[in-house]
Amino acid sequence: MSLQRESVAAVDAQGTPYHLLARTAAHRWWRPLVGILLLAALAVVFLVVIAAVGMGLAVLVGIGLDAELGFSAPLWEFAFGFATIAVFLPAVLLTARWAQRRPVGTVSSVEGRLRWRWLLHCGGWAVLGFVLIAAIDLARGQGWDAASWPGWPTFLVVLAIAVTLVPLQAAAEEYLCRGWLVQTFASWTRTPWPGAVASSALFVVLHDYTEPLVIADLFVFAMAMCWLTIRTGGLEAAIALHVANNATFAVIAGTQGVPSLDQSGSYSLWDVLPTTVLTVAYTWWIDRRARRLGIAALSSPAAA
Repeated sequence: MSLQRESVAAVDAQGTPYHLLARTAAHRWWRPLVGILLLAALAVVFLVVIAAVGMGLAVLVGIGLDAELGFSAPLWEFAFGFATIAVFLPAVLLTARWAQRRPVGTVSSVEGRLRWRWLLHCGGWAVLGFVLIAAIDLARGQGWDAASWPGWPTFLVVLAIAVTLVPLQAAAEEYLCRGWLVQTFASWTRTPWPGAVASSALFVVLHDYTEPLVIADLFVFAMAMCWLTIRTGGLEAAIALHVANNATFAVIAGTQGVPSLDQSGSYSLWDVLPTTVLTVAYTWWIDRRARRLGIAALSSPAAA
């Protein structure tokens, strides 16, 4: 038995932590490199497909393009923005299967699947946290103006997008940044933290904010979700908080018109601090809940 297979067997005897699920018996040093190239290629293919479908449907319903090749209808542009990120989800899963030769469920959790009951449990606490933040904003006179109500037809479309596309978009970012990238780096380093830092930096860059306070908040969120993913053995807790954050934004902003995906602008400390505090409090609380409920942080030796 090779040294690599001996080390894998030693880990499997105790159960495998989440970040080492890509370091299987099929792992070779070059597989992560192939995976990065394959992921990029699949992402391009899926982006071209979703762009073609979006533009084709827009033409059918009479929606044109503006000067910047965006859709002239704000609702269409809003939905398309989430759809273009959601396509990374199948790209990540196919990369894990084809390049790393492992079950796609190992990107979800140590149990080889998405643990839906645990996801919904975390989602309840995440929604509660953002409801409290919304209440604080309203108490401060922020976030809602009755005169800006866009009407029920527009709001219901925004609500439909928040329920259907936003969860896929948030999950795609979690599968990429807290899932596949952390596991892929760890297949080289055997520790999750180089991958956690690298994926967190990428997460910040992808969001294209320029305000230092928001950048710091995003990095805290990303690192906290990496830590929580490893502690709970899966992506469910991170997906729940991310979906709750984005869906709450979409629904509340939808009461004031079609939400904008433009991430520029200035933010005060009071705009950012509540979400940072929520991230830290949620991470601490969900970790405690996971311990109390016996959520598996290691794969079973038999499954490994």
